[in-house]
Amino acid sequence: MPTIYDLLGGNSALYTVIAVAVPCLIVTVVVLTVAGISTYLERKVAADIQRRIGPNQCNVGPFLGEFVRTMVRNGAAPRATGLARAMASAGKAVLPPLDWLDKVLGRWAPGLLIFMADGLKLILKEDIISDAADKRLFRIAPYIVLASAFGALAVVPFSDAWYVADFNIGIFYVAAITSLEVLGILMAGWASNNKWALLGGMRSAAQIVSYEVPVGLAIATAILMTGTMSMQGMTCEQLGITRDSTWLSDGWFWQWNIFHPAMFILAPVYFLAALAECNRTPFDIPEAESELVSGYHVEYSGMRFALFFMAEYAMMCVTSAIAVTLFLGGWSTGIAPLEHLGLAGFEVRAGVQVPVFHWYGTLLHLLFFAAKTYGLVLLMMWIRWTLPRFRVDQMMALCWKKLIPIGLFCLLAVAAWMILRMVLARQIGEALLDRITFWGRAAFACGVAGWLLWYFSRPLTPEEEAQREMVARASVESGPAL
Repeated sequence: MPTIYDLLGGNSALYTVIAVAVPCLIVTVVVLTVAGISTYLERKVAADIQRRIGPNQCNVGPFLGEFVRTMVRNGAAPRATGLARAMASAGKAVLPPLDWLDKVLGRWAPGLLIFMADGLKLILKEDIISDAADKRLFRIAPYIVLASAFGALAVVPFSDAWYVADFNIGIFYVAAITSLEVLGILMAGWASNNKWALLGGMRSAAQIVSYEVPVGLAIATAILMTGTMSMQGMTCEQLGITRDSTWLSDGWFWQWNIFHPAMFILAPVYFLAALAECNRTPFDIPEAESELVSGYHVEYSGMRFALFFMAEYAMMCVTSAIAVTLFLGGWSTGIAPLEHLGLAGFEVRAGVQVPVFHWYGTLLHLLFFAAKTYGLVLLMMWIRWTLPRFRVDQMMALCWKKLIPIGLFCLLAVAAWMILRMVLARQIGEALLDRITFWGRAAFACGVAGWLLWYFSRPLTPEEEAQREMVARASVESGPAL
């Protein structure tokens, strides 16, 4: 069967362009779609947590059907153009399935199409640039912020076989490309020629540059543990499957980095720093509506305004994907029998033997990676609608007085463990030490899982019952006001 390279006549330059451009385009479309749906989900999360009215009116009734019926009526008008008539003819063909879809969505997912309405609204809004703004920088800024988020996706391993590129310094590339976000935000604040926008840009620079330090410490610790800077290599190291592995010895979830005691402490440190880098509440100091109107993007309108929000949701996905790769085993399912069932063999890449999986194993890995990543995104939404905003001094104190010392301690602890491990390996043997480590992590993971199960299933104390009753009563009494 001819390959794409053969169909292109052996043109290596064209093949390289296609091999890079097509995966990038697919990832871009997927992330933009996820960002749009995330706006709907965030509204629903806010409604559930704060007992608000959520998005429930956008597609209740013949939403899509009515849109197409309007298009058909316009096409039947005497002055309709040929394009309008062609669109009306096409609309008549798709009208019955759209009416059926309206009924299904209105019954099971009211408000789901609100992100489409938001997109249409922003596309149709006028793009206004004030006369006092630096127009060139003003136009470029949102693209730099968006490019920073999308550039990091190039090295994220979505599955064992689904990734754009596997750099040997992939995690350093991610740290470098995501740090460009602050440049675009500063540029937006400066170019707007607005004091609120400038203050928001300066706050963002201070915040993101500060919180890059605990993120860097988390990345350095993960590199020290896995012995590689390739994100695919980090995942394979946590998977642990080799030619000599059995379903009992490798591929379990307790081999993930988070079940090393130091990494277990470091994971929340990274997650809090990632929240700050995404400018999410309680770290939304650069936007702070109550203080800065809207912060660094106060002068933006239309699609340029939308680009900042798309970049925010894309950055949430990127930082969550990095957290999954560093701490939660990447695309690994954590269930050894499933991993060995999908295993097809091994191949050598860059001088290292890596496992190769059947198509159903690859699909399973993709689903698990997506579930882990979006679970962390939902956790970010939960935190946003639960906690109030920090003050600037509280935000900086948390970073420099809490997160950075904890990150340094965990880095030194992992370094000390690696040295101790080399000494113990010479004393008792590598194989025995691996078994002790394996079952020690298993005991730690089961202990954590048991504690979580007990915590969320235990009966409430009288104080907690009283607090729940007070909150419920306050919500009922404030219902008419909402």
